[in-house]
Amino acid sequence: MVSVGEMVAWISAIPLTDWPQQRSLADGQPRPSMVTDLDWHDFAKIARPVVDDLCVGFNGRTYQWMLSAVMPGHSIEPHADQQPDYWLYRIHVPLITNPESLFIVGDVHCVMEVGRAYLVNTMAMHSVVNNGTTPRIHFMFDVRDDA
Repeated sequence: MVSVGEMVAWISAIPLTDWPQQRSLADGQPRPSMVTDLDWHDFAKIARPVVDDLCVGFNGRTYQWMLSAVMPGHSIEPHADQQPDYWLYRIHVPLITNPESLFIVGDVHCVMEVGRAYLVNTMAMHSVVNNGTTPRIHFMFDVRDDA
């Protein structure tokens, strides 16, 4: 378990209209997308305790901190990420979710729970489907080999 209460309260207080917007291919409406700007609403400051908590006792260095919002009825199509040789894995930390939001890797469908962290190999084919009525917001970061 990971303590995300402060981060959940922080992200819940930010209106979805403050997120960088992109147009949905399905309906042409703006929808929140990915945030990688560490200065956005003090993102780095609020995320640092979660990263520090999760990274105690392992080798490697974190980089590429991200927030991802998938709106109700939307999805991220199946894809496999290309990663550099030093990349080890990605950590997903759900902040806001619902039981109808699925993270899919191959044939495995996972409902990721708030308060847990998930180690993900994004070089494997994966996708997201949010069939719920609330947004699905995850904090993610990558870990690299520090050797």
